[in-house]
Amino acid sequence: MKSSRTVVTGGAGFLGSHVVRLLIDKGNHVVVLDDFSNGKLSHLKALEDNPRLEIMRGDVTNIDDVQTAFKGCDLVIHLAVLCLRQSIKEPQRVNDVIVQGTLNCLEVARSSGVELFLNCSSSEVFGSANYVPMDEQHPLHPETPYAAAKVAQDMYVYSYGRTYDLPWATIRPFNMYGPNSHWQGHRGELIPKMIVRAMNKKPLIMFGDGSQTRDFTYVQDAAQAVVAIAEEPACRSTIINFCSGAETSIRQIAELTCNLFDLDPKDFIQTQPPRPGDVQRHFGGNAKFEKLLGFTPDVGLSEGIRRTVDWFKSLPFTPEELITQETLRSWE
Repeated sequence: MKSSRTVVTGGAGFLGSHVVRLLIDKGNHVVVLDDFSNGKLSHLKALEDNPRLEIMRGDVTNIDDVQTAFKGCDLVIHLAVLCLRQSIKEPQRVNDVIVQGTLNCLEVARSSGVELFLNCSSSEVFGSANYVPMDEQHPLHPETPYAAAKVAQDMYVYSYGRTYDLPWATIRPFNMYGPNSHWQGHRGELIPKMIVRAMNKKPLIMFGDGSQTRDFTYVQDAAQAVVAIAEEPACRSTIINFCSGAETSIRQIAELTCNLFDLDPKDFIQTQPPRPGDVQRHFGGNAKFEKLLGFTPDVGLSEGIRRTVDWFKSLPFTPEELITQETLRSWE
């Protein structure tokens, strides 16, 4: 990818902050559009003095903000989103950001003549696996309002390519974890929440019996995949999974986390009733990505969780302060 002016919506968020760093390292000028409801300025602190970075506080649901951010851009990487747990209690708000926000971005992108609109989807659009590995042709059976909104997002992107010849690509990452992941409030994700509880020697809670499976990908691998797709012309006008190609149960994650902190799983793993709309099985197929891009995820699960623990230990919070920011049943 030649040096470009790139807009990253949600660029202060979990995945977005890692994508922004890679783009800056490659010599691009990057405009971050983020309302900071989920993203944090601290995620971009190491880059804040870089002259190739612009940070704009704005909302993708406000088309004026989108027009300002997109002015003169070559590439849009669309990551702005609200989370699955929030969609269970605030489906309208999450729909506004995911669906209307995407529509705003598409409208401005096509009128601006961008060279590529790179859309970040989610494996949640598949629902529970009908077959494994789950390739790009797997049926879409969204379980939650979040997943339904992501289906609509993907279809809008596809339709703008068909109707207006907008250059597009969609990456569909499976479950991500790693530095800058969320443990706080309704944004809290499984692995970071378990790490924070383990740091405090509190029980690690599984919602359901822990047999649910996911395909976990280290966030820096996912960021590399996003940038690689942006650089590769063979990835245009297509949807591409990105995943580890390994199936791991929630119970295995809990046990692995206990082992890293020398906690006995028999004493420190507890169950509670299942979360509404929880997917039972995810196991992704990465063959299309590997064929087009020539690489697979580099960081294995044990190493990735260890790195994530190190990141948590580097934060300017005590373990006790970290856990006060957690909401256990974050969808309620």
